[in-house]
Amino acid sequence: MRATDRTTKRAESTKAPLGAAPKPSASRRKHDVFSAQKRSEIMKQVRSTGNKTTELKMIEEFKKRGIKGWRRNSKLIGHPDFVFPKLRVAVFVDGCFWHGHDCRNTKPKDHQEYWRAKIARNQARDKASTERLQRLGYVVIRIWECDFKKANADKLGAKLQPLFDVVERLKRG
Repeated sequence: MRATDRTTKRAESTKAPLGAAPKPSASRRKHDVFSAQKRSEIMKQVRSTGNKTTELKMIEEFKKRGIKGWRRNSKLIGHPDFVFPKLRVAVFVDGCFWHGHDCRNTKPKDHQEYWRAKIARNQARDKASTERLQRLGYVVIRIWECDFKKANADKLGAKLQPLFDVVERLKRG
């Protein structure tokens, strides 16, 4: 084996596998107050279901208002958080950060382009799933995480009004 072959092999063996994310530089890591392992543990705790600031508060709201008949973990387009199959109503409870609500200043300072693109994809997917469900005859209600604040109680009631209307129409017959 020639010396140039060995250097080529050594260079190839140090390359990251195709598709692997590059390791963050030391300058990028120093801005995080947690170690990479601790940050990973924290992020693993983030769940898309059973979220206390959104879905569990919506369940409380439904119970408080006497609304029954919802189903969870639906296989419908867009995976609504709550579906009322008999009423053909789909309710999404969106986190303000993840779905790009402008209610507070939560723009990340690091990796801005990544987050801008991620949130834009989420918004495009939200719009497409809403339109498809409406074409299928569903009433689609989208609730923001911030709508659960006491100061926004009227706003939440107004957003749920289409659900109340459908329930009232069914009661009348």
